[in-house]
Amino acid sequence: MVYIGKEANNIDEQELESNHVEMYHDIEKLREFVLELTPAEARKIGIKYRSTLSKLKKRGREREFNLNTKEMRKIL
Repeated sequence: MVYIGKEANNIDEQELESNHVEMYHDIEKLREFVLELTPAEARKIGIKYRSTLSKLKKRGREREFNLNTKEMRKIL
């Protein structure tokens, strides 16, 4: 719900201020997906090197996921 105040004359014709929809990812499902990813599947996603996949899996085991990296954006 968004508070629009007492001066909302034509609510049907006005846009609400918050048009941005926030999405939240299920970290546990994402972690499972990364840990079960094979090099062939990773290449299809766009991860070229096995070493990059290995680093992603290591971060998944240590529970340090940064969703803003280039590789994680490819997975998402």
